[in-house]
Amino acid sequence: ADIVDGQPPGSARNNPLPSPNDLVGIVFDMDGTITRHCIDFAELRRRIYEIADDDCLEHDGECVLALADRMSPEGKQRAQDVFADIEDKAIEDMAFMDGLADLCRFIDDSGLKRAILTRNVRRSVDALHGKLQKDEAIAGFSPAMARDSVCEQGNPIRPKPAPDAILHICSAWGCEPRNVLMVGDSPADDIVAGYRAGCGARVLLAEGGVTRDNDTTGNGAPTDDEEIRQRTPCVTVSSL
Repeated sequence: ADIVDGQPPGSARNNPLPSPNDLVGIVFDMDGTITRHCIDFAELRRRIYEIADDDCLEHDGECVLALADRMSPEGKQRAQDVFADIEDKAIEDMAFMDGLADLCRFIDDSGLKRAILTRNVRRSVDALHGKLQKDEAIAGFSPAMARDSVCEQGNPIRPKPAPDAILHICSAWGCEPRNVLMVGDSPADDIVAGYRAGCGARVLLAEGGVTRDNDTTGNGAPTDDEEIRQRTPCVTVSSL
């Protein structure tokens, strides 16, 4: 693994890698992290931006989820149909990343916790848990935070890159973010969410050393220093 310090010296979020004694749990992204890449993000953006154009909405690389929220009622329904179509195909094609079952067993045997944080909907998580139990006899991740998850009061929890869901997971585990690792394949979503939450470390999975298109905005590499800082992982790994 390549070790990269993602924070300037003295930063409040410049936490060292948690020692085994300090580590409470690991939060995993889903698609492209614990399951193989199944979502064509370029096609997703194209279809949602096409609906936005029909709605006469400017988008300029806006996140497709946020953009869908601004659409007309008809546009919102069309966008939801696109999301459902793409996520249905991802469920149908779902396959675990190599090493996932062994990693889950290692985490469980070590007495650590494991959670999921995904921008997919709950039924995708349910499909993952069903497959994990059926194929590997392994219990699901908990908490499992999806795009449509809500807090105890019934209010929606903002999706990544907002830190809300990670903080919710930490609350459920009774720990501080510094005692948690965030692992994902998206610098713009997973690594930024981990940075903003103050996770003890942010781990970027670049499967096979390859950086993939997994951006819901399509904006590409950032140029702003603060955005670059937030997207910089502490550690980059090529496999689970």
